[in-house]
Amino acid sequence: MRDLTFRTPTTADARAIAEFQTVCWREAYVGVVPKVYLDSTGPDERQRRWAARILGGERDVLVAEDDGRIVGVVSWGHGSWLDVSGLELKSLYVSTDQRGSGLANTLVARSIGDAPAFLWVYEANPRAHAFYRRHGFAPNGIREPDPDTGAEVIMLRR
Repeated sequence: MRDLTFRTPTTADARAIAEFQTVCWREAYVGVVPKVYLDSTGPDERQRRWAARILGGERDVLVAEDDGRIVGVVSWGHGSWLDVSGLELKSLYVSTDQRGSGLANTLVARSIGDAPAFLWVYEANPRAHAFYRRHGFAPNGIREPDPDTGAEVIMLRR
């Protein structure tokens, strides 16, 4: 992994994060979520969400940059669903040129570390399942349709 800069973003970064997330989704989720969702959801909607997340403090966010360009984003915070409550890894995105570099591992370490936690992952995303399994996560039997995409998600816990 090259020398990257890690920092907590401000609301001024919301647009860049939204554009980065949109590219990540369009690269990673083809065949995982409906194409109509990928085609219709862009940076404008995501910018509003990221600005609210950063400003509202509903989650912690960390960005990784390579020469000022965002190459990774992780967010985490308290989450709950029915009887599951605690630390939740809410999002993790890494640019395609950083895949396999160790950046995703670093983002996990800098966010939730080795703490007990849970996360949601698309059922049809075997790459993500393998990654999280290496970090000690396993399915706990909870699944439901994602409210935004309608695609099936499953909860992983450690």
